[in-house]
Amino acid sequence: MLKNKILWMVVVLSIGLHACSPSEEEAFEDADRKVREAVLAEETREPNHELNAFQIYLPDSLEISEEDQTNVVFSDGDQPYVLFINEFEEPNSKYLYNNLPEDDEVYLSTIETEDAFSYILIQDREEETYELSVGIGGIKMTTLTDVDHLTEESELMIEMIRSIQEKQ
Repeated sequence: MLKNKILWMVVVLSIGLHACSPSEEEAFEDADRKVREAVLAEETREPNHELNAFQIYLPDSLEISEEDQTNVVFSDGDQPYVLFINEFEEPNSKYLYNNLPEDDEVYLSTIETEDAFSYILIQDREEETYELSVGIGGIKMTTLTDVDHLTEESELMIEMIRSIQEKQ
């Protein structure tokens, strides 16, 4: 009797947890919506950290692992984030976008305004892992994540990208 109750509880909890997780399509669309909202927003995060050539908003959870002239690797525990900056490309440049790999592409969306060209690219990687890339002009940030974290990762990355300012 007790075994049946425990089994029943496990089944109900499994169904409940599965029902709470977004589908891939919902997660892709939510991530796209967050990027679109951030790109179209008038306000940006204030930079709170100086790097070699620029200032950036750096959330408390992230640390700088590596830095050179064009790349910065951030980490949140085991979660890496790679920021690439091509300083010769303007915010409305499509150079990085036009050179995105098409391998394993599962979702691609663009946002174009008068002064910026932005995109979100989601590629299939290992089992239940996605490579998420978000970019504006000559700036691109990439991480690996799962479907449950696509939205929050895309929001974090676009906020960081939008906060970047050249050092004075």
